[in-house]
Amino acid sequence: MSMSLEALNLAWFAKINAPQHASNAMIDLAIFIANDTFYLLILFLLFLWFLGDQALKERAFKAVFFTAIALGTGFIISQIYFHPRPFMIGVGHTFIQHAPDASFPSDHMLIFSTIALSYWFSGRKFAGSLLLALAALVAWSRVYLGVHFPMDMLGAFCIALMVNIFGIWLWKILGERILQFITQLYQIVCKPLLTRGWVK
Repeated sequence: MSMSLEALNLAWFAKINAPQHASNAMIDLAIFIANDTFYLLILFLLFLWFLGDQALKERAFKAVFFTAIALGTGFIISQIYFHPRPFMIGVGHTFIQHAPDASFPSDHMLIFSTIALSYWFSGRKFAGSLLLALAALVAWSRVYLGVHFPMDMLGAFCIALMVNIFGIWLWKILGERILQFITQLYQIVCKPLLTRGWVK
């Protein structure tokens, strides 16, 4: 007898979610991956924008632009289809606090996978592969800690993939104009820093 998608989701969750007696080291590692790598990713993109050449700036901005589209898409989906988080239905063990909002799709996975795929499709396969590996770790950690289901991650990755495929076409039409506007705005706002050579 075939298993329903929801039953499969619950079965996968049960296999990945940390047991109540999980070691503190594993929980701490998962929390670092689930929460803190997001800030490292932001710092990475800011570094590329403020200190990188024009090509690095473009790739960083395009990744952020695509991520905004992915998050917007994810928000619309969550309003149409609400799926509760594991702790909202008394499933598994939860090790970090989280608001009782929609579980599907995962915002964290949307962010990491959209940025990773943006670099991959831009021809930066090494950077894209590293970021995809990080996205996979983030997906594992948030299921392991009990705040997401596996399907939240798979769904987010599929959205990120579709946004990037659509984004290739969109960027060809609007990318240059949007980037030019953002660059001009950046040069105005950060003129004192640019003049001193503190940023590029």
